[in-house]
Amino acid sequence: MMQLYWATTEDHSEDWFIVASNLREAARLHEHLEGYDDGDATAELVLNISENIIVEKGWPKEELLEILGATFVERESTRVVEIAGRKYCEGLLESTIRSLDDDVFESLGQGRVNETVRVKDSEH
Repeated sequence: MMQLYWATTEDHSEDWFIVASNLREAARLHEHLEGYDDGDATAELVLNISENIIVEKGWPKEELLEILGATFVERESTRVVEIAGRKYCEGLLESTIRSLDDDVFESLGQGRVNETVRVKDSEH
């Protein structure tokens, strides 16, 4: 049986879904496809994929995620996907950029258009 996993690494730069037959395989596939070293990725089960849905191991297409019940909350820049009441955010690098953009928008009096939360400036 194939399953959908959420694969992550410590840097969260390339977090995304992966289709595999077990947890270990999901983590190893993510490492291989994203260029990480062995042991750098972890994976967690999101859901079992019905046997009547034909899938291939690796990154799922957006259409497959939708067939599996996913809703794309955001498709621009960093994709945000909701499945079974939980939101998953693609990578971290893009969300950092969106937060920095919001800092600029806010300084121009336009509010935080990307709806990110302001991180307090660190004291030096």
